[in-house]
Amino acid sequence: MRSVAVHSADRGMSAEELGHAALRVAGCRSLTALRDALFGQADSIIGVVAMGLYLFDDADHLQLISSRLAPRGFLDEYEREFCKSDTMLDCIVADRRTVDGFHFHGPARWRRSGNYDLLRGWGFYHNMGGAFVVDGSAAGALFVATARETEPFDAIHVKRLDLLCRAGSLALTAMRERERLQCALSDSASPDRRDLPSVDRNAPGEFLELGDERPIDRLPTRSREVARLLCQGQPNKAIASQLGISVYTVKEHVQNLCRRFGALNRTELAHRLSKSS
Repeated sequence: MRSVAVHSADRGMSAEELGHAALRVAGCRSLTALRDALFGQADSIIGVVAMGLYLFDDADHLQLISSRLAPRGFLDEYEREFCKSDTMLDCIVADRRTVDGFHFHGPARWRRSGNYDLLRGWGFYHNMGGAFVVDGSAAGALFVATARETEPFDAIHVKRLDLLCRAGSLALTAMRERERLQCALSDSASPDRRDLPSVDRNAPGEFLELGDERPIDRLPTRSREVARLLCQGQPNKAIASQLGISVYTVKEHVQNLCRRFGALNRTELAHRLSKSS
């Protein structure tokens, strides 16, 4: 007779225990801490084995941030053959909700789905995924999978993963807001007016008011670094890598520069910055 294992999470967990699990995730202020909290709490309240934490980059591509007990080949195959045509992922991102593969595809179609073939090919069985939401848009996803033949995930498992993803969304939002604050503080640190050169109103060429900070050299240090790399045609991800900051922070600098220089987009911004440098 076929043996069917059950999920190891305690289905009788109290609301207080679930609340503490969510708070541990929501209180994270770094991606490393968020990964550890999500993986630890998912294992505790759901009882899954393999997990993958994904976030969207500046080009809206889903990037793997970290994984647990998922073979590299499995992750590569998913990215290469399934990620761009995964209808389950499309549902998670579009509806910003948590779903499990078995009920998403339906019992009749589950064993004929690409998700099932990929999972079984690498020793997994059932999967489930939830969305992280920041500023009203999907910012990433958390996927979990069982590593042996189990009963399908049920409504309780879905609600618990959804709880962790909502807590993760709060953590990511707080990280984004902190970066925005740091960016705003950096951009507000304008040079001392007493150190600015005097302006001859009768001199030929473009006239600059003392408060005009269009020249790149008058920008705060970090904004100046972002501006120069942007003028070199570097994308946000490359700028973030070179400066050792997150893509979110680069986006905030670019948006602030667009507002400061009256540019509609990064292409127009690069043109204006190049003229003013």
